[in-house]
Amino acid sequence: MKGTPSVWRGAFLRTVALGVALAVVPLPVVAAEASPPATPVNLHASIVKAASTNRLASAPVAAQQGQTAASDPKLQSGSFFKTPLGIAVIGVVGAGAAYAVYSASHDRIHSPYPR
Repeated sequence: MKGTPSVWRGAFLRTVALGVALAVVPLPVVAAEASPPATPVNLHASIVKAASTNRLASAPVAAQQGQTAASDPKLQSGSFFKTPLGIAVIGVVGAGAAYAVYSASHDRIHSPYPR
């Protein structure tokens, strides 16, 4: 009887699938690099080191440079949504929202449960 499936064929396929799964699972572990053992952290030494550091003296200078760059008229532009790219973004988002509303109300599959 050629048309009937053999019990051994199913068992063979399950065995092959199990063998492939067992062969593939340890690959990421083998590919990982060996990491050095973690050294214990001395919390007191870390706190002393963090407390002994001084603040950077260039912080006010950097803030002033940031203000001058922001006041540059070339960097100040109008609204993003007034540019052609902004209008295209609004159109794409609007079309996506309209399609979502349309597809939600015109589904072929109707649930017997109320929404």
